Amino acid sequence: MSFGARFLRQPERFPERPAGEPWGERELALELPGGPYRVLGLSAAQEAGVRATFPGSLLPAAGAPAAGAPAAPATAAAGAPVTCRLLRCTAGDFLPVDVRGWEYGLDFDWSPAAVRLAGLGLAARLDWRLGGAELSGALWTPEDGGARFPGVFENFLRVLVSYRLLELGGAVLHSAGVVRHGAAYLFLGRSGAGKTTVARFSQAQGAEVLSDDLNALLPHAAGCAVLKLPFTGDLGERRAARLPVPLGALLRLERDSVDALAPLSRAEALACLLACAPFVNVDPYRRDRLEHVLFALAAAAAPRAFTLRFSLGGGFWSILDEK
Repeated sequence: MSFGARFLRQPERFPERPAGEPWGERELALELPGGPYRVLGLSAAQEAGVRATFPGSLLPAAGAPAAGAPAAPATAAAGAPVTCRLLRCTAGDFLPVDVRGWEYGLDFDWSPAAVRLAGLGLAARLDWRLGGAELSGALWTPEDGGARFPGVFENFLRVLVSYRLLELGGAVLHSAGVVRHGAAYLFLGRSGAGKTTVARFSQAQGAEVLSDDLNALLPHAAGCAVLKLPFTGDLGERRAARLPVPLGALLRLERDSVDALAPLSRAEALACLLACAPFVNVDPYRRDRLEHVLFALAAAAAPRAFTLRFSLGGGFWSILDEK
């Protein structure tokens, strides 16, 4: 099936450049990992939707942290802001999709200088300029605010942040992020691996859950740091900002009848990170960059990388606390 054929009525007319009519003249700045991100061309209703969905990530238009907000972590931001534009299209540009019983996924098309994506109410592209040193994004949507707009915008942001962090030597990972005794534990695995289960067990024992869906891992002076992402998951307070937390352990999840911990080799850690890095791990033009970044992260995490076999008894923290 050709790119966009699941979602777009005329995929062959996908915009060849990030241009079009903006929804409005509103502008917001978001402090997300890899940011700040300047969002241009918002309508009043879209601005309200972004403010309601990401209140802990809002910055003044000038890009300085708002009063009382945590300062941007040095591991999460570098260089000029990433600019993304909101552009108009119509509902008629999209095909009706029956989503009953369907696991949602985006369509992608990759090239050395751009990535195109299509989804429900979403057509977007990421573009690199100046020899690949400047990333920008454009999102075409028919949603002028309303109940569906925050989900459309978040799906676009997930991809944009993933590519931005790859540029900066970090990765967005399918994982459960849990903070305990001042350290962050990343439980890695795809859907069904048990991320939400171990997050619930951890929360019941007083630990802070960053997210049971997506977290960010970046190099840090102490090895690695975990950054919270304000994206949808079953657990975690997505609306609140959080400073980065030093990595306590990198844990590949395996369900078992008993709780046990075994060292994870550097090669095994690399393979696990690669499998859990959404969006970018299927891009053939950035595979070398991704492997380089993940190799460095696996090396930094190597002393604290394990396979965690866990049971439904929830006793795995007694093992982890001994390490």
